[in-house]
Amino acid sequence: MTNAWGETGMNAVARIYAASELGVLAVTAPGDAHPRVEYIGGELFVGLDDPAGSAVTQGQVETWTRSFADVVADAVASAGPVPAGDDGLILIEDEVVSASVLVSPDRIPADALAGAPVLFALARDQVAIVGADDEAAVARVLDLAERLYDQGGALVSAHPVALTPAGWERFDWIQRYPALEMRIARVLRFFSVRAYERQGEALQRPDVRFLIPKTRVLETGVTTTFAAWPKGVASLLPVVDNVIIADRSGTLSVATFDQFLDAGGDAIVRTGLSPVRYFIPSEAPEPE
Repeated sequence: MTNAWGETGMNAVARIYAASELGVLAVTAPGDAHPRVEYIGGELFVGLDDPAGSAVTQGQVETWTRSFADVVADAVASAGPVPAGDDGLILIEDEVVSASVLVSPDRIPADALAGAPVLFALARDQVAIVGADDEAAVARVLDLAERLYDQGGALVSAHPVALTPAGWERFDWIQRYPALEMRIARVLRFFSVRAYERQGEALQRPDVRFLIPKTRVLETGVTTTFAAWPKGVASLLPVVDNVIIADRSGTLSVATFDQFLDAGGDAIVRTGLSPVRYFIPSEAPEPE
């Protein structure tokens, strides 16, 4: 396609973003350098890359004579066909095709699904669509999500969106599939951990420690998250189930996340980062 800055002859390529990645980019590439994106629904956005693989930025788009939404629509207009469903699950392994169904959901072969389309943008090359009434297909998506986490690659989002008359909207799958609640909670924690890992890698600073969460599966099968805070070290704490406090003598104590925040009081401040982190000053008190 010839894009909005047509005199260059440049072709734009659609790219999928989640809120967590954009939150990091708001710090590392703020203002005019930030990718320009079109909001889709839930925590999903679609942006554009130039042929060199660099994001089309807000500063670039300010010079365009056409709307960004129109250019995105052009970028996905030549996308290949949506794959056929396999026992109620459509798996798209091409990012442009995935972006095309987010922008133009009428491309989805809805007759292959049981119920309204529900889309999981697990990774840029692993987007799954199932019917809202097909719990078995959702269980297969959970299998796929766990495999992707175990492989260690970049993930996008574990929060699905469902197609409604108003467009794509966040889908409460825990409420819809109570029998899968434990597995859904585990996948949500896995994806949260990966997002925090990427955030810490991108934003690491010498004056403050980015605490990285870990997961632990209890004997009951419940998956929990925790982070260890070295007492006396200014740190940025992710949202976890439990905080392990390690003092300089090597003594460990454990508090729930809420207990830790309550003990710190006003000293612990929620930051504007996405995913959310809390700043812990070096002198923050610990739970008794």
